[in-house]
Amino acid sequence: MEMQVERSSFDGAPRGLDRVLANRQLWKNAIYAIALITYLCSFLFFGLAVGNMRETGGSVTTVIDLIVALYFLVQVIFLFVLSDVVERRRRHEPIAFPDRRTRTS
Repeated sequence: MEMQVERSSFDGAPRGLDRVLANRQLWKNAIYAIALITYLCSFLFFGLAVGNMRETGGSVTTVIDLIVALYFLVQVIFLFVLSDVVERRRRHEPIAFPDRRTRTS
């Protein structure tokens, strides 16, 4: 009587949707695309603030536009940090543990 060992589907390379989700380059490109759109939105709101400043001399709308533009710039910085985290996980650096077998007195 032979026993057959079932292989888990987690052995080997990911398939289907898992492979798409595991593709770091795809994630990085998506993050860069979102960062570009967000950067353009910040220019849009800075432009709206400048136009409103020229028209009214400064109002609550101008302040809100500037706050939204600054929010978009902070979001761009966050997205670039996130893309660096995605890239950093790819690096295979050895972990060196100290040798604790020797007794120090």
